[in-house]
Amino acid sequence: MTDVVRRHVHQLLTAGHLPLVIGGCCTLVPAVLAGARDALGGTGLAYLDGHLDLYDGRTSPTGEPADMPISVVTGHGPVDWVDLVGGPLVTPDRLQLLGPRDRAEAIEYGSVLPEQLGYRPESTPDDLQKQGITEAGAAAREALARGGPYWVHLDVDVLDQRAFPATDYLMPDGLRLAELRELMRPLTASDALAGVSVGCYNATKDPDGSCATALVDLFADVLRPR
Repeated sequence: MTDVVRRHVHQLLTAGHLPLVIGGCCTLVPAVLAGARDALGGTGLAYLDGHLDLYDGRTSPTGEPADMPISVVTGHGPVDWVDLVGGPLVTPDRLQLLGPRDRAEAIEYGSVLPEQLGYRPESTPDDLQKQGITEAGAAAREALARGGPYWVHLDVDVLDQRAFPATDYLMPDGLRLAELRELMRPLTASDALAGVSVGCYNATKDPDGSCATALVDLFADVLRPR
């Protein structure tokens, strides 16, 4: 999967396109960033997710690779995956973790934390709301764009479980759909945007298609200017 996604992202970017990658889960993130680096020489990352995803293969409570993409792109581990993509893929000034709310659980399971690797700590939903959702998105955009191209990845579990139940890892205290739209609008409104990806939508938990419709509406809105 990593090799295929990496190659296609590279091809799309070198042809002048803006990739939109729709995947199963966040394991596609190291692949898209490797493809973007191959085409552009490196990118930043705005990572909108309910989890830090810094487990390394030994500390993960599930052993699932979806626990690990930020660990891979920061070069922390697992080592074979890091080596496969030629990591690390993002430097400390080029990563924005927006929406995680699993810090206590991550500490319990022994995960490394962003600041322990020299990266900026996450902005929780409470942090984003206190700053102002739109203002937080604009601040993240400006911080990333200063360094060149950047990628935006959305894991739908950044949303509150009541707002978006069609995902495997249901979590309370997340963003509402309107807040996610406010956050993404400034992030996608930059010439520095290299690409966008979305993962962790589970169609089997969306029998009436309402969550799929909400996602389509979201991307139609935030990508329309593109």
